[in-house]
Amino acid sequence: MEREELFALLLIKIDDEPIEDETILQVSHFLQELKNPQNSELFRIAHNEFALTVHNKEDEYINDTAKNILELNTLKSLHLSVGGINLDTSKFYLNCDDLYSIADENLHKAQKNTVMLDVNEYAIKNLKSLDRFTKLPNHTALHEDLSLLKKEAMLIILHVNQLNALKDLYGNAVVQDIIRQKTRELHNIVHDEEVTLYNLNLQEFAFLITNKNLFDKYLLLMQHSLLLPSEAQDNADDNSIVADFTAGIAYGVNNILAHANIALQEALISQKKYKIYKNRQSLKDEKAQKIQRLKVYKTALYNGDIIPYFQPIIEAKSGKTVKYEALARIQTSSGEIISPYYFLDAAKEDKTFEFFTRQMMQKVFNVYAKNNIQISINLSYENLNSASMLDYIKNRLEKYGGERITFEILESEDIDDYGVVEAFILFVKKYGCQVAIDDFGSGYSNFTNILRLHLDYIKLDGSLITQLNKDENINNMVRGIIQYAKQADIRTVAEFVSTEELALLVKEFGVDFLQGYYYGEPQAPKYYGLT
Repeated sequence: MEREELFALLLIKIDDEPIEDETILQVSHFLQELKNPQNSELFRIAHNEFALTVHNKEDEYINDTAKNILELNTLKSLHLSVGGINLDTSKFYLNCDDLYSIADENLHKAQKNTVMLDVNEYAIKNLKSLDRFTKLPNHTALHEDLSLLKKEAMLIILHVNQLNALKDLYGNAVVQDIIRQKTRELHNIVHDEEVTLYNLNLQEFAFLITNKNLFDKYLLLMQHSLLLPSEAQDNADDNSIVADFTAGIAYGVNNILAHANIALQEALISQKKYKIYKNRQSLKDEKAQKIQRLKVYKTALYNGDIIPYFQPIIEAKSGKTVKYEALARIQTSSGEIISPYYFLDAAKEDKTFEFFTRQMMQKVFNVYAKNNIQISINLSYENLNSASMLDYIKNRLEKYGGERITFEILESEDIDDYGVVEAFILFVKKYGCQVAIDDFGSGYSNFTNILRLHLDYIKLDGSLITQLNKDENINNMVRGIIQYAKQADIRTVAEFVSTEELALLVKEFGVDFLQGYYYGEPQAPKYYGLT
């Protein structure tokens, strides 16, 4: 008995490649003869796809019709697949898009020469979680799946770059073609049951990987396939279009979507191909620690608790202390001494850094005025580039003199105008000061710039010294810098000399001065007999 509430949709796909026009005609004629004109309609919906609608027929009839369609495989040596649905409209109300989505999903599941009509109530109820355009699970589906997580999962969000610009340039049709192409590209790499592909919005896809053993596989797929530069596509106007991916990745159970989104935003802002989210607790702790460090620093600054410690610099030949480097410390209200590793980055990022330098410098000059010693004072490029700071240095030099002062300028990527550095050196040398470049060899060093600066000292980067005898290339590099300095009449200082072995080695290389824990730690002035 026929039921008026039933409606079936069968999608028929020709799987052979390439498809000749004659093949299309053969399939079309066969389907026309197969359909019942009283209750069926036939449509061609794509180059290699047809759709057959059947009204008011039970499941058995629909299954038999689908199997009859596959007989064409034998008769014409073709390869067809069929996906479809037979819906009881008295139980479910679906629009055309919903109906097509279920049939299309079954077609995707069907293999060559097979039929897939597997439709259940769960799939129908979850149609709201299917993206209409890509026919992939959507943002709602991802939220639902994430809510069911019981163990660690991996989530990758893929952002299609340049899509808004491409939309403005070429229109919606071109953008839709790009999204279709990206959907196929992503669909083709998913071959594991524990991996689900989603379309979150026009610009974003996502992979949810729930098997820990697959994490590395999909990370590698992303790094070495998906995130590689895409080949340009040609549109109808003969323009080449490239739309690559940027990715955000997160691992975990709770808040994994938020974490992946944060990572994606960081990647987009920093223009990196991908970012992996660091554990949220770690980021929270890091932020709290940064705020705490800034608070400690500012309290010390306003209370005048920035103090100088001094570390001896030893002449290599005589073994005698010839100079002290002044190093900043914070003294808390309880008398605790805080090292610069805790607060210096926060100080440099704060607008009060110049006041920090002034406070430190005044206390160094107080020691300088009372003791007949040579002292090294550290300055940053930011200090050298500040007119008010230069006025302050001039004032101090005019008051205290500069014959026993060495200014150490940090060699770093922050120096974007060596003319500023050169002008400062010429300025302080009028007061009898000497100048050193600190952390030379750290990666930003430029021998040409060093020659024009008329330096007195080069301080070898401590990371090089600590690696001596561990890497022969570094040994050769340090030897080369020392020999170069000698030829340029610049004296060298080896920092971070922490053992007798290192001391003997750098002396053998020909270094002029040594500094490090082997000779003395940074200490309060009185420790070294200073007042």
